[in-house]
Amino acid sequence: MGFIYGDDYGIQVAGEIRFQGGWSNGLSAVSESIPSLSIPRSVDLPVAGRYVVIEVKFADHLAVPDPFRGRTVTTKVAESIPFLALGDNETVLATSQQRPIWVMSRKGVARHFRAALPLPQISSDQNFSDVFNGERFLEMLPLLQFLRELGGSNGYQCPPLRAAFMLDDPNLHWPQYGFVDYRELAMRAQKGNYHVSFATIPIDTWYVHAATADIFRQNSRWLSLLVHGNNHAKEELAQIYPNATREALLWQAVRRIERLEKRGNLRVGRVMVPPHGACSNEMLAALPRCGFESACISAGSLRAHNRGMSWTKTLGFFPSEIIEGCPVLPRWGLTGSVKNTLLVAAYLGQPMILRGHHQDLRRGVEVFDELAKFINGLGDLVWPNMTDLSRMNYLWRMEGTTCRVKPLGTIIAFEPPSEAAELIIEAPDTSDQYVWRTVSVDGFVHATPPLEHIPLSQLGTELLIERSALSSATNQIMSRSPTSAWLILRRLLTEARDRFFTGQASRQIASSQIADGMVGEQGDV
Repeated sequence: MGFIYGDDYGIQVAGEIRFQGGWSNGLSAVSESIPSLSIPRSVDLPVAGRYVVIEVKFADHLAVPDPFRGRTVTTKVAESIPFLALGDNETVLATSQQRPIWVMSRKGVARHFRAALPLPQISSDQNFSDVFNGERFLEMLPLLQFLRELGGSNGYQCPPLRAAFMLDDPNLHWPQYGFVDYRELAMRAQKGNYHVSFATIPIDTWYVHAATADIFRQNSRWLSLLVHGNNHAKEELAQIYPNATREALLWQAVRRIERLEKRGNLRVGRVMVPPHGACSNEMLAALPRCGFESACISAGSLRAHNRGMSWTKTLGFFPSEIIEGCPVLPRWGLTGSVKNTLLVAAYLGQPMILRGHHQDLRRGVEVFDELAKFINGLGDLVWPNMTDLSRMNYLWRMEGTTCRVKPLGTIIAFEPPSEAAELIIEAPDTSDQYVWRTVSVDGFVHATPPLEHIPLSQLGTELLIERSALSSATNQIMSRSPTSAWLILRRLLTEARDRFFTGQASRQIASSQIADGMVGEQGDV
C-alpha cells in the first residue's frame, strides 16, 4: 500500500512514501532515482492517555536534523516500537534501547529512509500540534524530514532562531512585583544572555514609579513590556461584542499604554497577550486595525476559545499563524516537557517563547538561567524584545537570484541573502487583501502589490516590509464606557494579594533554606 503518483496522472515523481506490512530491508523494490520513505501501516488509536514512554538517541549525523542531532530525549509514542532489522549499507539515524528505529541508505543517486513507527492517527477534533509537540513528536519527525528532503534547496527557509521569556501581569508600580525583582532580573538576564518581556495590564497604568521605569529604560536589552488585555476581566477578549464595542476596548487599552509610555519615557511593544489565552476569532481580526502588530497565544488556548473554526486544524505547523489577518505567535508554559518543546519549536522555525507568572520565580531566577543555558546551546540565536521578535516571522526562498519572501506578520524586518538581486513579496494566503511596502535603511519607500519584482539595488540589504490595509479603523471615533468600580477594585485586590502573600512566602522560603543550609555567603535565595 502506498501513495503512487506517476505518468498515469501526468505528475513528475519527486519522492515515494511506502507503507509496509512487515519488516525486511526490502529495498530492491525502491526506485534508484528518487528518495523514498518506508513506514509501517497505522494502527487503531490507543486508549486516551495510554502512551509508551521511550528514550531515543539520535545519531550525530548530517541526515538527522538540527536541533535533534546527537541528542538523547525521552518522549511518548502510541505503541511499543517494532525495532528495525538493519539492512546492508544502512546508516542508523536513531535508536531506542540501542536498537534501530530510523535508518537511511543510498541506492543509486537517491537516499532512502525507513522508520519503525507508523504515522499517528488524528481524530476529527485534533490538529497538527496534537501529534507534533513536546510530549509526542517521534512518529511525525521522519515524515516531516523526508518532505524537507524533497524540497531541497528550493524549499522555504525559516527565520533565525529566536527566543524570549514572558511573565504575565507585573506592572511598574514598584521595583518588585511578587517574586519578581526587576533590577535583579536585569542583572541575571545580562549575565545569562536572555530577555524577559512583561505582559502588563493597561488598567494598571494609572501610576508609574519613576525608579522602576528607569530600570526598564536602562536595561531595554534585557527587559521589555507588552500588552496584557485591558482590564484583565474574565475572558474579556473572547466575549461576544458589537464591532464598535470590541474596537473601543482595544483602543482604550492602547490609550492607557500610551499613558504609561509618556509617564515612564518607555516603549511598550504592540503585541497583545490575552489574559488566560482567551481570544476570539473576531477579536483577532480587530487587533491589527487597532495598531497591534501581533498577538501571542498558545495553540491550545486558540482552539479552546474558537471551537468549530476551520483554521484550528492546522495550528502549530508554521513559524507563526495568520488568523483573520492577525499574526499570532505561539507560547508555552514553564512546566512539563519544556526542553522537548523547545527542540520541536526550533525545528519548525517557531520562536521559543516560554511564559509564566511571578509565582514561577518563587525559588529564584534559576529557572530562567537553566532554560536560557539550554536554549543558547541550540546554536546561533537572538533574544529580542517582543516587537523585534514579532518582526522576525516570515518564510523565504531563492529562485536563481530572486528572493521570494512570505511575511507572516504585519511588519517584518528582513535581510535578503547577498546573492539576491531582486525581491518578490508573496501573500501569506490567497485571501490577502493588503498592499505591501518596503522601507530601506535610508528611508526609501516602495509600495508594491504581492508578486511584483523589486530590484534590490533600489532598496539595500536591510528592509522593513510593512502591510497596509485597504481600509482601517480610527481611534478618534471609538469611545469606551468608563471602567466599572468593581473591575478596578478587583485588580487592586489582586495586586495586593500578589504583593502581600509573596512577601510571606518569600520569608517562609528563606527560613526553610536557612534551616537546610541552602543560603549562600551573600544570602541569595
